[in-house]
Amino acid sequence: MQPGITLSIIAANVILWLVFQGNERLLQRMLFINRAVVRDREYDRLLASGFAHHSLIHLVFNMLTLYYFGPTVELLYGGLGFISIYLLSIVGGNLFCLLTHREDPGYSALGASGGLFGIVYAFVWILPQAKLSLFLIPVWIPGWIFAILVSGISILLTQLPRGHEGGISHEGHLGGALTGGLMAIFLHIPDQLSSMQQWFLVGGIAPIIMLGLIKWVKPGWVYRHRRRL
Repeated sequence: MQPGITLSIIAANVILWLVFQGNERLLQRMLFINRAVVRDREYDRLLASGFAHHSLIHLVFNMLTLYYFGPTVELLYGGLGFISIYLLSIVGGNLFCLLTHREDPGYSALGASGGLFGIVYAFVWILPQAKLSLFLIPVWIPGWIFAILVSGISILLTQLPRGHEGGISHEGHLGGALTGGLMAIFLHIPDQLSSMQQWFLVGGIAPIIMLGLIKWVKPGWVYRHRRRL
């Protein structure tokens, strides 16, 4: 089975990146911006921003990640399940940014990483024992541990005073991971959870939900900076 949807998404992102070259106005229209979504009701930005990238390196890194995980997730969940997880994870990542930075109307972000984190967490849900490496470090660990570390590190970075530096939307990553993980659970509920899946839920999913609840009650630090998802 050929990963047709995965390859189509990669092709669409490459084509759009080429279109955006020299057209900053169009790129700005694709950005997720709190003010534009809430005040101007430009809800299309919740999804469109997932198809805009800041640089060639940003694009290549995201598309390589999608190419690595996408075909397997497409095979496991089917074409409709895969595209649903990917697109809704992009939206979920931006909604999580909207929640956690609701007091900053200038907050903006772009990139496919919300969708990618959703795909990765969907991958881990069915294959929690699969070996993955953390942030390109050549040390391979089981997927369920990978998810726990990613969630924990990302949550920590959202709270550090200098965690916003580097232009990375950790909140977008977390929101995408949460959306993709929950959708994967909904689409593939096993008769009995393995111990690894239980740890994935407790250490990878639950902390993101807790962060969202805490941010809802108390927004915390706010930074005005464009993030790359």
